Amino acid sequence: MQKIYAFGYNSFRQTNPESDDDIISIPSDITKGIQCDNIIWSNMSSTLGINNNEGKLIYWGFNDTENKVVSPSSMIHISAQNLVKCFGDDDGIQGYLDVNGKLHGRAENIFKFSAKCVDVDQMWTGNNVIVVTEDGKLWKLNLKNNEEPNEIRLSDESENLNPFFLNVVCGENHCLALTKDGEVYSWGSGRFGQLGHGELTDLSEKPTVIEFFQGLRVKKISCGGWHSAVITDSGDLYTFGWNHFGRLGISFEEGSTMNCAEPSLVEFFGENNEELNVLKVACGSAHTVVITGKLKGEEMMISDYGVVDGCKSILIIGKYGQLGLGADKLNDNYKLVPIDSTDLRDKKVLNCSCGRWNTFLIVD
Repeated sequence: MQKIYAFGYNSFRQTNPESDDDIISIPSDITKGIQCDNIIWSNMSSTLGINNNEGKLIYWGFNDTENKVVSPSSMIHISAQNLVKCFGDDDGIQGYLDVNGKLHGRAENIFKFSAKCVDVDQMWTGNNVIVVTEDGKLWKLNLKNNEEPNEIRLSDESENLNPFFLNVVCGENHCLALTKDGEVYSWGSGRFGQLGHGELTDLSEKPTVIEFFQGLRVKKISCGGWHSAVITDSGDLYTFGWNHFGRLGISFEEGSTMNCAEPSLVEFFGENNEELNVLKVACGSAHTVVITGKLKGEEMMISDYGVVDGCKSILIIGKYGQLGLGADKLNDNYKLVPIDSTDLRDKKVLNCSCGRWNTFLIVD
């Protein structure tokens, strides 16, 4: 069984349920106490994992329904075999996408779309859920208003491009969407530059193509609270948005702005100054996690998990220990730093994910 190493904010036991510490500053193997081998979803105060062998979903942290912190327990109202992806906010899981392309709400209602759903995410603040259907369209629904899903219209400058969308991710109040041609669209709040258009302006509900990436082919997108990160098919990482706490991995010079409204290339180098590719990226509220290694073949596909040898995790930032660097290094970090954990040495890191203030690594 794969192992899960977790670290970061733990006041609700959402990171390591067997620890009473509010901050887990060094990566700890939580699979010793939780029969779980992957993370499905996490938020401010709770986490959902899966035991693939037994086909069970395991939930731990603060349970908003019971209004208390709960020990790891099976989540029986969602079938693990039927689950593709969960969505939710700081109040917990609000719904999920099933293997048949149906979108389920918290009250067991099923939202109706003109085609099967293939991806879903929810903004961290508010009740807006963004959906991608198999015909390449974007939709929005509001959970509080219980409204029918509405197709999202593109901005005037993008409506003639006829994009076919595959994937959507949401931050605090902004969204990125990826097309089959590797283009990236963004919309929502842009006050910190997290939309990547070179300006600190909002784009309301109208997705607009990020011109910076035209001519490149993006394969992976991720949103933090107020920042964004993307990976191209050549293994390059670009970040943009709010660089407070150093979450972009871009050096901060005195007198320069904290807001990076245009995507910046973040480079990684290994032994003998060898340039490393970025394979995976995940973002929390104020930190970014990446896995580096070498690409397999000509392209890195989004679904190519666990195919790269010698992966290492590299993190940015760490007020709550989400850097995994130890209790004496709970500082802001404006440069990329490798996790130097004895337990992780010579292990293969397959994947990474983030809650708001914590980090999970899937290790083989």
